[in-house]
Parts: sequence; C-alpha cells; structure tokens
Amino acid sequence: MKKISAYLFLVFITTSCGIYSFSGVNIQSDVKTYTVLPFENRASLIVPGFSEEFRLYVIDKIQNLSDLDYSDSEGDLVYLGEITDYKVSPSAATADQQAALNRLTVSIKIDFENRKHPEDNFSKTYSYYYDFPADKLLDDIKAEAHEVIFEQIAQNIFNDTLAKW
Repeated sequence: MKKISAYLFLVFITTSCGIYSFSGVNIQSDVKTYTVLPFENRASLIVPGFSEEFRLYVIDKIQNLSDLDYSDSEGDLVYLGEITDYKVSPSAATADQQAALNRLTVSIKIDFENRKHPEDNFSKTYSYYYDFPADKLLDDIKAEAHEVIFEQIAQNIFNDTLAKW
C-alpha cells in the first residue's frame, strides 16, 4: 500500500508541477505562449503558398499537442524559419538508366528562441523526402507529399523544442 501511495504522489507531483506529462510534452511552467513567424522561402524551386502552409501546420501541431496559447507576436517561444531547399531528383533507376522513382526533398531551417529560458535557443535544419513514381508529375502528388513531409518535419521540431526527449 505504501508503494502505491508513493507512486501516486510522485505522479501527481511531476504532472502538476509542469515537469513532465505523459503526452511527452516537457514545458517549463512559466512558458505560456508561442509564436510562429512567417517562413521565408529561399529554395531554388519556389512553390506558391508552401511556406505559409507549413507555418500553419506547425501552429496546429503545437496547438494540438500542448497547452500553450498562440500569440501573433511576442510569444514566450518563438519559431522563425526559412525554406532552404525544395527539389525533385531521381531516386532509383531502371535497368535502362531511366528514373523509376523521383524524390521530393524539403529542407527547413528553424531558429528557435525561448525568451524565458535562453539556454534552450538553437538553430537547426530539418529535412525530409517523399518518393514517387517517375511517371507522375509533381502536381499529381504534391498534396500527399506535402502532408507526409510536413508531418515528419513538424514532429521533429516539436520533439526538439517541447518534448526534449
């Protein structure tokens, strides 16, 4: 009985103090808001609306997985980024040296600022890809490819900034 009581007490203390949550979020208790600034698109291939789509995806990801409130400016956590690469290249070849698969690769640089805890600040580039049949055009697969790439990169950003595993 003592072990169960001690365990329940420990769980209560750690979750109520903002030290750890079972969803994986690990946010300091004085951090309440976040801001995701517009992403500049510096890739050689610019897809209209791509950077704003990704920005909104990051906002939704943080909103859905944390208790933080979004602020248009002056958040406790600030995400500033730029699209550094958006390219399609051959990924696999057939026996007659034709492309069998193409790969869409996206790289996004993030400058993360924690205004309450500056020791957490960092800059990092995240990259992910989506392979698709060479007989398909980018426009044919763009929606699905963006969804896959957004999910992976946004999850990695979330893990590095709020889960800190």
